[in-house]
Amino acid sequence: MKRLVLLLFFWLLAGAAAWGASSPGGNPCQQVAGGPEEYVVEGRVSLIRLAQERAIKWTALARRNQLKPPYRLKKGMVLKIDTTHIVPNDLTNGLIINLPELALYYFKDGTYQRRYTLAVGKPSWPTPTGNYKIIDKRKNPTWNVPESIQEEMEEEGLEVVEKVPPGPKNPLGKFFMLTSAEGVGIHATNRPWSVGYYASHGCIRMLPEEIAKLFPEIGLGTPVKIIYRPVKMAITPQGRIYLETHPDIYQKKLDYMALVQEVAQKNQLVERIDWNRVPKILKAKEGIAQDITRDLPADKPTTAAAPAPPPHQTTLFPLQRKEAKLE
Repeated sequence: MKRLVLLLFFWLLAGAAAWGASSPGGNPCQQVAGGPEEYVVEGRVSLIRLAQERAIKWTALARRNQLKPPYRLKKGMVLKIDTTHIVPNDLTNGLIINLPELALYYFKDGTYQRRYTLAVGKPSWPTPTGNYKIIDKRKNPTWNVPESIQEEMEEEGLEVVEKVPPGPKNPLGKFFMLTSAEGVGIHATNRPWSVGYYASHGCIRMLPEEIAKLFPEIGLGTPVKIIYRPVKMAITPQGRIYLETHPDIYQKKLDYMALVQEVAQKNQLVERIDWNRVPKILKAKEGIAQDITRDLPADKPTTAAAPAPPPHQTTLFPLQRKEAKLE
């Protein structure tokens, strides 16, 4: 049964330049999705592939299961996976792309559908933030190589090409959705191993099999909001406070602790946070939402306090396989 956790979501801002988006007004409610699970390795699967399918960092998955190089998974191995995360509420219909998180959120008719892992622009060629929309869709597209990339090919001593026809050598793969952001598309890739990294020339890459399912669901004019939000903080109706952090991939020199402290002070949460837990989360930047609530000792309670429910997996939506779990 689908269980939604409403959150009062506090956007951590260091100015529009740092975040690429202003604090959203209106609806303060949020949803926590994902949660802990155990995964039994049955066939041939790599650690990176497993992380890609759940839109989590493979390094966090390896660390939490105490895996060491070369990170081979053996049949029968039981892995602990935690996909707990805070769902942005900037849109109720369309796509939200959080660059530091390397994730795309899909909303349809006011309902969160699922999260997809991405590859986005490398630091030397960043993906822009802003409010855009889908203005074109193509199957088996031809890649018209931008002049800037042609120049890069020449500088690197590679063969300079102007067009790449459909086929296995086409970096756009079989599906391409053009956004109104100049030169930025959402597309499949012939380099699926790059998904989960900052590796593109500004475009947004998805796993081929995942965009194949998403592509028919997206119409022309669909809103696309690209944000730069490496820190998320929330408080549940039960009073539990969550913190989620991601790397500052474009080196905007954000002071994470100062941002958390600022939000805590503005919302009278300073005394309710276990500040001993915060530095570890800020340092690890694993992308997993964690509870940072300070558990105060009970002072002559009149009634027994009910434990706060943890985040739960939401039910499957049409874009997912029956055996899959929503992140």
